[in-house]
Amino acid sequence: MNERHIFAGLDGAPRSRKPRSSGLTMVVDWGLGPGQQNDLTGAAAPYIDFAKIAVGLSRLLPDQVLVEKIGAYRAHQIEAFPGGQYLEYAQIHGKPDLYLPACQRAGYRWIEVSNNVADLPLDWKVRVIGEAVTVYGMNVLGEVGKKEGFSHDTRFADDARACLDAGAGIILLEAAELVGAGDATRREVDETVTAAGLDRVMFELPGPWIPGVQSHHVHRMRRDLVDQFGPEVNLGNVMPDDLLPLEAYRRKLGINAGKGPAA
Repeated sequence: MNERHIFAGLDGAPRSRKPRSSGLTMVVDWGLGPGQQNDLTGAAAPYIDFAKIAVGLSRLLPDQVLVEKIGAYRAHQIEAFPGGQYLEYAQIHGKPDLYLPACQRAGYRWIEVSNNVADLPLDWKVRVIGEAVTVYGMNVLGEVGKKEGFSHDTRFADDARACLDAGAGIILLEAAELVGAGDATRREVDETVTAAGLDRVMFELPGPWIPGVQSHHVHRMRRDLVDQFGPEVNLGNVMPDDLLPLEAYRRKLGINAGKGPAA
């Protein structure tokens, strides 16, 4: 039943609705229990498009809990996917053949393919993306950039083009590359947006796992990205507690509410 909202008419700026191809929000799930996940989707499912089951947590959750978690997200039009570091772990430990079949059995329809902590070349990433898409029928988020302490040897735009040509649907820009970015990195980001198209680029927000990053840095970056690219910019690595404040800012119902008409 569609009931008129108590605050109908005070809706803020227009926003796309699911299923959407831009203005995507990816929440990072650091092992939410079923009750916590139900609370999150009950309060904010319309504003979540993806949920990253972080790092290698897919292995730590019991099978039934993991399968039910993925299914519970999908019931709200939210696609869960495992963190790319788990795939990198599988590769460097000589067990890559186990990874994609396991993702399929778990019920994942999206995976992240990255090479930002392990010394893995671009052609490896391209090959895995192609295999995931053509052999397993999966959708892929191809990540560009390196974690803190590592340097990238391929320009972001070239990396993004290679991922897209291999079949990736979305390009993730690694958060560690965006923190305190200088002019050269900002130019690379702009080139990537031009090469891939804004709708196919998702900017990852940083977190406390990056040295020196505090809450106010995250809040500032998400505001800057919305201000620069508009409310339909794709944002990832959003912490559950930050989800509604982000959506409020997208719709000019947050701290920007007094900055003029929401037109």
